[in-house]
Amino acid sequence: MGEKPELSISRGLRKEMLKIIIMNNLSRHSGYPYELLKGIESKKIFIFEGLTKNDLYNSIGSLEKQGFIKSRAVMAGAKLRKHYDLTPKGKKIVAASRKAMVKTFLGMKKMMKEELSG
Repeated sequence: MGEKPELSISRGLRKEMLKIIIMNNLSRHSGYPYELLKGIESKKIFIFEGLTKNDLYNSIGSLEKQGFIKSRAVMAGAKLRKHYDLTPKGKKIVAASRKAMVKTFLGMKKMMKEELSG
């Protein structure tokens, strides 16, 4: 018990998955980096163990450069925080990624059912 599943995920794939998770979180509400990091850590997704602020900031910077998210300054008490929101382009990506995941999981379910009956 307590063993971690063995899963080999390339660094590049991990980065892309992090971007999708960031955008998915932002599809529900705007957020600032520390809040996003804590939200990801709280889900205890083993492929993101050891996720650093730097990893998150790099992904956020990349998403912003690609036009999927945009930042805005928000006053939180006496602090000025940079909050991020999805752009219309980012919303399209989130919707498409959700459809792709559903299609993938339905395909896996079908394969497993066929394997059991065959």
